[in-house]
Amino acid sequence: MNQLFNIIIKQIIVGYIGASLLLIYYKLKGRKITYDQILNEIDSSGVKKHYYKAFYLGVGFLIITVIVISTMAGLNPKIYNTNK
Repeated sequence: MNQLFNIIIKQIIVGYIGASLLLIYYKLKGRKITYDQILNEIDSSGVKKHYYKAFYLGVGFLIITVIVISTMAGLNPKIYNTNK
């Protein structure tokens, strides 16, 4: 039960991070879309139209963030070596 709770919470958090990034991207491009549309808009086939893009954008953002933080902390010496 605890693992299921963690998976659901992580997916929701990643979805909201991605939705925020996607909203910023759409606003910069000049597209009129709301945060609620990104999270809830469903197309004709019954799939959430923008949420999957937002989810994968959030996953990518968190992966890059973890890599950058671990590299700066010195946990990835193969990627970033300050001695060179």
